[in-house]
Amino acid sequence: MLPDFNLILMSIAERLKMLSELEEKYAIELDREYRGYGNEIVRELISSVMIDSQKHAGLYKAAAMLAEGKSLAITEEEYEVLEKKLKLHIEKEEEMLEAVTGLMEEVKDERIKKILIKIYEDELMHHPFLTSFLDLVIKRETITEQDIWDMLFRDLPTHGHVADPYVGKDYGP
Repeated sequence: MLPDFNLILMSIAERLKMLSELEEKYAIELDREYRGYGNEIVRELISSVMIDSQKHAGLYKAAAMLAEGKSLAITEEEYEVLEKKLKLHIEKEEEMLEAVTGLMEEVKDERIKKILIKIYEDELMHHPFLTSFLDLVIKRETITEQDIWDMLFRDLPTHGHVADPYVGKDYGP
């Protein structure tokens, strides 16, 4: 990690990129250190931390791109496909929440219960993220076919035609 003074000089986007790189590096280190570790339970638990680090790296990277002003614009057709797929995934998340809740009530082993609680908390966070994802992040930047036509024929001074080289020039005495 860089000293605080250097962090102050960095833009938010740069700091987000740095955190993304650190999380990715951490995930790689975890994978390298525990790959082939003898105890499968320990390996799986460490692997879940590694996957979380990869997830965090991706979220930091996305936030950095937003901080840099990169667009999330997609076509209306792409939005409809994404919306359909995400709605299916949201339904699956709801099913997983029900399943893990049932298991949490049934399981007596505290070690298993702690793992199930962690899964439950993750699933609980996924659901609102996915449901708000389309509306809060992408929908407002959806480009419709009408938007493209408006950009070409309404919003541009030439309305989609080649500019007249004589318009706006003074040819008088």
